[in-house]
Amino acid sequence: MKSLRLRLALISTAISGAVIAAFGIAGWMLTASLLQESIDLRLAVPLDRIVLDLHPRTDLQRVINNLEISFGDEVEAGKRRVLLLDRDGSELYRAPESAWVEQVDPDLLTPIQPVHPPELIRRTGESSAGPPLPGGGPEGRRPGWERQFEEDMREAGVEGGSPPPPRGDRPGPPSRPPLREGPPPGPGDPARSNFHTLTIEEAEWRAGIVEDRGYLVLMATDLSDYQSEVERVRRLFFLSYPACLLIIGFGGWFVAHRALRPVDLIAATASRVTASGLDQRIPSGGHDYEELRHLVEVLNGMMDRLEESFRYAMRFSADVSHELKTPLAVMQATVQDALKECEPGSSEEENLLAVNQEAERLKRITRSLMLLAQADAGQLAVRRESFSLSEEVDAICEDAEILCEKAGLTFSSEVTEGLTVVSDPVLLRQAMQNLVSNAVKYNRPEGEVRCRLYPFEESAEVVFEVANTGPGIEEEEQGKIFERFYRVDRSRSRDVDGFGLGLNLSWEIVQAMGGELRLVESTGEWTRFQVRLKTTREGDSAGSGGR
Repeated sequence: MKSLRLRLALISTAISGAVIAAFGIAGWMLTASLLQESIDLRLAVPLDRIVLDLHPRTDLQRVINNLEISFGDEVEAGKRRVLLLDRDGSELYRAPESAWVEQVDPDLLTPIQPVHPPELIRRTGESSAGPPLPGGGPEGRRPGWERQFEEDMREAGVEGGSPPPPRGDRPGPPSRPPLREGPPPGPGDPARSNFHTLTIEEAEWRAGIVEDRGYLVLMATDLSDYQSEVERVRRLFFLSYPACLLIIGFGGWFVAHRALRPVDLIAATASRVTASGLDQRIPSGGHDYEELRHLVEVLNGMMDRLEESFRYAMRFSADVSHELKTPLAVMQATVQDALKECEPGSSEEENLLAVNQEAERLKRITRSLMLLAQADAGQLAVRRESFSLSEEVDAICEDAEILCEKAGLTFSSEVTEGLTVVSDPVLLRQAMQNLVSNAVKYNRPEGEVRCRLYPFEESAEVVFEVANTGPGIEEEEQGKIFERFYRVDRSRSRDVDGFGLGLNLSWEIVQAMGGELRLVESTGEWTRFQVRLKTTREGDSAGSGGR
């Protein structure tokens, strides 16, 4: 059976879970990106400082000492790696001294700028990639440029050599794309760093690489702490996600329960609306929502109309039954007087006997309708008294045996003696006689009828059981057999005496006495009905007898 509360709780959980998952994934990705940016920033600052210190007139040993002071502990702990390459590609410094550089992509360590004496560039103001300075001769060089070059070379401690060729004759940079992206830095701007994720010694490292003034600097930091932090965030999310879904699910169930509480009140009130309780109404106050107030008003109005209609039909049935009693009694008395004056075997006698039989049938119908009308109104007069049910069933079995002999059926009974009940003996006898009468009427030729009365110790009940060998009742018909005027075999309704009120009347009588009437079995072999009533015992022991 589907539950609206469960459905609302699952829908709210699914929607909230999807939203939380989306925010969780976005938050995790943002956290990972911010952590990586922080690592890149911690690499960019020392890289900018190093390339500023690397100058032809700067003491290289001082730069190395600064590196060892700043990052020596991290290098020894295996958390940082540093590499300095000279203008000609030679290695100036490596930390640690292991062969980790060979695992780095060589393309990342190849200089892309042509190397010329930096003093020359500093003195003349001409870079290897810049335009020629104005004020020169026909080729754009200033007069005496060759002499100035030789002087600069001697000051730099370089003997011999020739001046660099004109800009148009110099070789350009290699075709490999530059390490840094965007336009080259201007004068006084810090060098830009490129960042790459490297795999060194089966571990991931984040490396910053910068090339400036012909030097190339690589600094890498271990990503284990970064990966641990990202993994911690991810693990925290996956651990908290089910708990959040569980809390949201219980919250959705609680909200749905609170929202549907007025519906439960409406259902509880509607369940008390029966034929004897049509005055039940749903409380109209205490509802905070306009929709529920409107629903309560509609249902109460519907029950008002149903009560009025039902009471009108009940009064009509009771009045008709009452009004028919006197004419039927007069008709039956008149017919019986006429029968006394008819000649035996005459056609008049046969006609009067048929009229008398139908009048008796109408009398039984009106009596049953009167009882049903009283039961519907909750006014069925049930007289409570203690009597011996065993003796009552013995009397019923004697009558049933006579009926079975006339119908050519076999009858058997088993009655436990000493069983007493507190009930109405007249109404209960009528209910049991209806069951026995149906067992005789709806039976196969040369069939069998059985009656049993025995105690059911587990529930302190007495069970009266009637079984016959008639044709079984189809499963789809079994839920309708206690309805009024319903007959299972409609094609044989004219052949079998009855009007479809016997089972319904028996059910109403047993219900009014606090008992239960039910169909226990209906197959092609046997059909069994049971009546269960609360019982008392006459004495401590009981005997049983059979017929």
